[in-house]
Amino acid sequence: MRCTLTTSLLIVLTSCTHAQLSQADSLFLLTTEFTPPPDSLFVVDSIAVLGNRKTKEHVLLREMTLREGNLITREGMEYDKSRIYSLGLFTRVEMGYRTTEPPKATLVILVSERWYLYPFPLVGIKDRDWKKFYFGGGITHQNFRGRNEKLYLALILGYDPAVMFSYKNPLIDGDNNYFLSTGLAWRVVRNRSLLAGGPNFDERHFNVSVEVGKRIGIAHTVWVSGGYEIVKVSDYAAGRTISSSGTDAFPIFGAGYSYDTRDLEEYAMYGSFVRATLTKSGVPGQEIDFVRYALDCRRFVPITPRLTIAGRLFGDFAAGGLLATYSRVYLGYSERVRGHFSEIYEGEQQVGGSLELRLTVLQPRYITVDVIPIPEFAVWKFGIAAALFADAGTVWFRGQPFALNSFVRGYGVGIHFLLPYGFVLRTEYALNEVRRGEFILDFTAAF
Repeated sequence: MRCTLTTSLLIVLTSCTHAQLSQADSLFLLTTEFTPPPDSLFVVDSIAVLGNRKTKEHVLLREMTLREGNLITREGMEYDKSRIYSLGLFTRVEMGYRTTEPPKATLVILVSERWYLYPFPLVGIKDRDWKKFYFGGGITHQNFRGRNEKLYLALILGYDPAVMFSYKNPLIDGDNNYFLSTGLAWRVVRNRSLLAGGPNFDERHFNVSVEVGKRIGIAHTVWVSGGYEIVKVSDYAAGRTISSSGTDAFPIFGAGYSYDTRDLEEYAMYGSFVRATLTKSGVPGQEIDFVRYALDCRRFVPITPRLTIAGRLFGDFAAGGLLATYSRVYLGYSERVRGHFSEIYEGEQQVGGSLELRLTVLQPRYITVDVIPIPEFAVWKFGIAAALFADAGTVWFRGQPFALNSFVRGYGVGIHFLLPYGFVLRTEYALNEVRRGEFILDFTAAF
């Protein structure tokens, strides 16, 4: 059986979520209307959250713009639904209203929770390169204590083997919105540099880090971080490490700020995102002593309800002392220019940008797969979008001139599939500046 958004919650209730609700909640929902009201009709009197058997209510409420006393609007309901879904805790999010004493209404949020604690296999490719296959496994809890805390332990084999542990708490206290993140990792990283010379080599990284920050309102976040890193190369040569011993060991300090009003994190159609970071590696007077400044700005402007123009500008800049090959930046790994998707460009600094025109072909909708007996895995979300895009970017070393003619460029068209659990599958065709074409298959949104 398939279950889609309906104008009456009775259909939704009986076909999709009744097993997760109490009898009292089920009766309450029978008088709940899921067709958005006219924007000028009702104001929020109270908020009811249903279906959250494990997740604390405050986890959802702190993502919402609709509050008590606010006017209930279609745009506000759709935006808050996407923000709650972007938490990654639910397979389904619906929002409706129940009239109390007009013009007041109770805003009703109905969710279906994901499975939170599970072992998992790890199979994939590194740097979007099908030749860099890795595999492994781990265990994770994505909603520890029902507070959206994340516990993660993984063992990776194959390309770039690693052992990693992390813990993230998005709300240390209930009043001041402070958060904490810690991590410990050991990784063997195959050299990425094309300019290092000699036979290829491995970098062994050991890193420990702690980050503390504060969320200010719904959109602003600031943080500071500290850590320590050890990097050892399997075959030393000048430039592969700063130390002639072949091992670099240094503290890392950082600070950052982000502003995020995007509706749906994995594939935004509305809002803005800005992230600015400063990272200091080493201390003054020592062998390792440099700073990195990074900026990532994104904007998503709806033209019509189904058509959005999206733009991104990013940069990563270095200052201070010498940089080893492991501290360089690249186009062709995590950052790519479509049209030059598999080509690698290496430097110490980079800038780039993208434009996309995104058209919703199939509005994201939910289906219920009845043959799956576990409710947390039975609700799937699907959508389809078409896109026109253009990318450009360049990298350079300090001391070299910054030149516009050094930018590599590309443009093209694609079909993007929004899949369950926040995955995005992109199928695209791109041309570069000399009209050489390439097909692209990728498993994340371009930005």
